[in-house]
Amino acid sequence: MQREWHQNGAQTRVTLACLCASYLLALLPLYGELNLLVYLVSLLAIGWRSGNLLRRWPLPSRRLLNSLALLCGIGILLISRHAGLLNAMLNLLVVASALKFVECRHRRDIGGHILALFFLGALTFVYHQHWLMLFYLLAMVTLNLAALLSLYYPAPARPQLRQAGVLLLQSLPLMLLFFVIMPRLDPLWKMPDARQAKTGLSEQINPEQISQLTQSSELVFRARFDAPPPQARYWRTLVYEQFDGHAWQQSYLQTLWQQQALAGELPMPAPGGAGQGYQLLTEPSNQSWLYTLEGSVSQEPNLVRTPTGVLLSRIPLLQKARFTLQWHADQPLEPRLSARRRADTLQLPAHGNPLTRALAQRWRQRYPDDKQLLQQAMAYLRDGGFRYTLNPVAMGTQDGIDQLLFRNKEGFCAHYASALAFLLRAAGIPARLVGGYLGGEYQPQEKLVSVHQFDAHAWVEVWLAGGWQRVDPTMMVAPDRLTQGLDTLLGEGDFIAQDPFSLSRYRHVMLLNTLRLMLANIDYHWSLWVLNYDHTRQEAFLKQLFGDSLWRRALGLLAGAGLCAALIWGGYWLRQRRTPQDPWLRRCLRACQLLARAGYTRNKRETPLHYLQRLQQQGCRAAPALAELTATFVQRRYMPAGGRDDAGQRQLRRQQWRALRRQLG
Repeated sequence: MQREWHQNGAQTRVTLACLCASYLLALLPLYGELNLLVYLVSLLAIGWRSGNLLRRWPLPSRRLLNSLALLCGIGILLISRHAGLLNAMLNLLVVASALKFVECRHRRDIGGHILALFFLGALTFVYHQHWLMLFYLLAMVTLNLAALLSLYYPAPARPQLRQAGVLLLQSLPLMLLFFVIMPRLDPLWKMPDARQAKTGLSEQINPEQISQLTQSSELVFRARFDAPPPQARYWRTLVYEQFDGHAWQQSYLQTLWQQQALAGELPMPAPGGAGQGYQLLTEPSNQSWLYTLEGSVSQEPNLVRTPTGVLLSRIPLLQKARFTLQWHADQPLEPRLSARRRADTLQLPAHGNPLTRALAQRWRQRYPDDKQLLQQAMAYLRDGGFRYTLNPVAMGTQDGIDQLLFRNKEGFCAHYASALAFLLRAAGIPARLVGGYLGGEYQPQEKLVSVHQFDAHAWVEVWLAGGWQRVDPTMMVAPDRLTQGLDTLLGEGDFIAQDPFSLSRYRHVMLLNTLRLMLANIDYHWSLWVLNYDHTRQEAFLKQLFGDSLWRRALGLLAGAGLCAALIWGGYWLRQRRTPQDPWLRRCLRACQLLARAGYTRNKRETPLHYLQRLQQQGCRAAPALAELTATFVQRRYMPAGGRDDAGQRQLRRQQWRALRRQLG
């Protein structure tokens, strides 16, 4: 059997062509997850097999394949320490399958490759969960099914692909039913993943980092609720208190609080006052912190909050996740400031920025009240001729604040926030930097706020009147930043330079903007109803359909299974009905049914001529009419001169049919 399959050249080419195309589709989306050496060797293997399929060059020697496998194995071992076990196993699966595919010659090898490709497609969906990837993987599954069919039912490529598509469409209702009703259980095992964090805010921040984030249109999260006014749309992410003269980072106590919160030692504070509920749908970040409105709390068991108001997830955000929160505008942050906390929020480097320190001391002498000094600092930024730009002159590591406030006078939000916090600390007022996002694109129809990386923002919190108060120095330099996007504020030349093909660059074009919003809404509902269809949402959905009765759910399951079976049978029946049948063959079959009722039953293995001979030997009186009908059928069916079925042919069939009925009496 193995030898017969390999010697069938035409059918072998159909199978291998489907597998080569499927392997190529599987490799293309994994460019960012595979080691470059593994990726190139795998593409080389698929290309070599394709070249062999086209009869252009022979298969590589076993020595060359073993050398490539050894080289890739060494590369996988080197990257496994920092890339994680899941990534290393993915690289091993890809390169092993690709190299083995080059030398496969037997049916059992092809079957193993088809199973490997199905598994590889599932792994691809782990890394890329966009709704368009579903259609991409369905195309890959169609190719795999066509390759599987070609192993056992020889046929040209086009009928195999058509049959594979039909099988896939027939299985969709059953897949949908299983997706809805099958219990949503947590995975029985988890693969550790040590991949680095994706683009976004980190535990250490500097002005240049925020400026780089604003040049990316990558989606960060979505929030669904009646949007608060723009002045409240500050999405808090991290708080920074340690300053080394250029970069800000979390203090030691903040890091300790974060560890205690993730360990469950810090409880979620009780909500204070009336709140507004909203849902947060986050994109994968490989981090634990969330993006929430100031004063947000949650009752979800996996969410915790530090005393600085940062919400954390005990499960890192390795995939899209949905959270339910409540926003309380009057929720306090750190009701008191201890001596240690005051020292943390007054810390400054021992040297650097002498002009800024001197300015802060002069203001301190002139304005003994902290609030008045803050007002003076904000007025200085408003009236000092400062400019808002994404591409300022690089700040120095020693006197960068002096350079911004007294010489260049141009910068981005993080520059001005860093300068204001430094000024206030130099004047003896506790202050800290807060990193997060500002605003977002609000869609009233969906009540949805979409926040992207270019919405990244930094502001200042100041300790006044026994509590932390938000102060945004950017509003003094560019007051339109609160209500306008960066594309309007800065112009298209500086906006999201890292994404030249992003549709966000063309929001001023009505057609492209409508297309962008439509795709964004599809992606939101896909994320909400498919990627986040967990046990809680499944219970709510089934309860809405069938209530709490177990019998209703069982009947619903049976009804769903019956509906799927009816759809499959209906598709098969329609296909049979749509299959054109030769009119002479249909007339002969009806004649056989009529003769069977008269006692002359046709055997299943009898040809029309053998059946006619048997009836003539038995003395059937309808044999002459059947002979004319059979002769005409054979001529029309098997002879080239049969011609097309016109009105004359239809009249001849009716005459012969009436003659047969008359002879049967």
